[in-house]
Amino acid sequence: MAGTILGILFAIFLIFLVGQALWGPLRLLLRLLFRVALGGLALFLINLAAYSSGWSLGLNPASAALVGVLGVPGLLLLGAFKLLFHSY
Repeated sequence: MAGTILGILFAIFLIFLVGQALWGPLRLLLRLLFRVALGGLALFLINLAAYSSGWSLGLNPASAALVGVLGVPGLLLLGAFKLLFHSY
């Protein structure tokens, strides 16, 4: 009986330790995914606003990650790439 209780307590302790070890990387990953989603939303809204002028930025995971991680400088970088490498 005492061995079973000790085994259950040890298992709970191990689950707690594994959870504590994985929380940091999981939190970092969730924060990164949230920023990428915000970057995609920003690109979508900019494309929506600039639709009438015929100017748009590509909305894909790489550009959303660039804007999400770098913010406004990433958006300006995408705009500069669009101006430099756009073929007419």
